[in-house]
Amino acid sequence: MLRLSAPLSGELVWYRRGGETVLAVSAPTKVKRDLQTDSGSKRVKVSNSWISWMPEGVDGKVVYRAPIRLQVVDGEVSGGPVFAILAASGGTPFRGTRTDFRDLLAMGREYKKFLYVIPDSHVTNDSRWIGYVRIGYQRWMALPCPRPQAVYNRIPFRNLEHTPSARLAKRRLSEFEIPMFNPEYFNKAVIYNAVKSENLAQYLPETTGPLTEPTLAKMLLRNQKVYLKPAGGSIGHGMILVERVQGGYKVSVSKSGQGSTFRAPSMPAVWRLVQQQRVPGMYVIQAAKNLLKWKNRPCDFRVLLQKHRGRWHLIGKGVRVAGENSITTHVPNGGFIASAKEVLQEAFADRADAVEGELNDMVIQFATAIDRHYQEQLGEMSMDIGIDPSGQPWFFEANAKPMKFDEPDIRRKSLLGIIARLEELSKP
Repeated sequence: MLRLSAPLSGELVWYRRGGETVLAVSAPTKVKRDLQTDSGSKRVKVSNSWISWMPEGVDGKVVYRAPIRLQVVDGEVSGGPVFAILAASGGTPFRGTRTDFRDLLAMGREYKKFLYVIPDSHVTNDSRWIGYVRIGYQRWMALPCPRPQAVYNRIPFRNLEHTPSARLAKRRLSEFEIPMFNPEYFNKAVIYNAVKSENLAQYLPETTGPLTEPTLAKMLLRNQKVYLKPAGGSIGHGMILVERVQGGYKVSVSKSGQGSTFRAPSMPAVWRLVQQQRVPGMYVIQAAKNLLKWKNRPCDFRVLLQKHRGRWHLIGKGVRVAGENSITTHVPNGGFIASAKEVLQEAFADRADAVEGELNDMVIQFATAIDRHYQEQLGEMSMDIGIDPSGQPWFFEANAKPMKFDEPDIRRKSLLGIIARLEELSKP
């Protein structure tokens, strides 16, 4: 007989029976026999579901398999774990970043953890949810799945988090006591106030709001140039840079990855331009800092952090360099990637390690402070950090739903960290 203290390999199997798709559990014959002998159980507990063993003679009808771990717990055969990625409804067949979902599901398979994508409208009161798995290039299959033991929120856009279906999904998850991390997108004004309250204002450029003509005029008296940032914006959409120049002001605007530049002779003219070019919603005003340059273009640092066992860890960092005539460093807006080590070494030589060390310490403090504001419901975030020529780091913003990091080592660590966080949340 097998020693069952350690998990054994098995599979979740979906097969066709009549006109329906049936979920079963499969394992090598000896593993199945010994599991049943030790437990006396004819079924397997997977999350909230009791699932039968796969019957004989259905191999030709199998439509999908997912590796899991099996073990005997309190005299019962248990399988899993089962996790879900929360997406938005609509689209074909859901809305979200499919490459991220693909990579997470593949990482789950590698470590025998079953992940599926669940559109928010599919979070129901039923014991099984209709989730999606990837079966080929741009091909997704709907399958009946056990409720997940933990959920990763990747609803892709801020407005979609406020739809009735998204709100209902989150409420049902709470009612079922299914933990979820990263509950919502960040608001810049909220984040700035949160970090100020944690005595971290020394790393924050002068920031104020709401955006009014008198407030903007006062900020421009104290600063050569200022950014106007949508409080609920992302990837630089709607950002405006106002600079004092000879003969008046220069106003640069970023919208949908495109840049425009205007001249204004006076503050009233600046305000008219701002009113014409701003996007709907609240703005904050932030002093622009003189940043390090790479290849004669301003650059900042994109930092990824994840939480593990209650502590925040820096997973990786890269440099994003501003594109030509762009006021942001976002790659979708024409920016490009550089090595953090190379940029710091060129700028600071033998001081590079010390500057990097201060940056690392600062972002951990910021992540901890932001997480505290959100009642420790966060599991990951990215930050945009500037470093000035003196080596002083500056916090610009934090992102609740980090975009994919192109650096392969950071990418793999981030995927592993997400699965590790789901596993932590799933345990009592």
